[in-house]
Amino acid sequence: MAIKWYLKAAVSEYQDKDGKAKKKYQSIGIILETKNGLMLKLETIPLFSLKDGCLIAYLNDPEPVKDAFPKSLADIPDDVPF
Repeated sequence: MAIKWYLKAAVSEYQDKDGKAKKKYQSIGIILETKNGLMLKLETIPLFSLKDGCLIAYLNDPEPVKDAFPKSLADIPDDVPF
């Protein structure tokens, strides 16, 4: 199973430093691609964002995963504080 999309919902609104209205998004689940088709995995329901009894979510492409660990000792920076 591979992650096809991330589901995000607008949970609140705020104003940036220029006074423009912006929305804050929360990740609520994923869409998986399986051998039987697409599957929804809903991980959370943001209750405060429910308006008129419905939830509107956006599909976002998955971002590439960055390696958390170096592949070799040569990849470790010399300024490690220990």
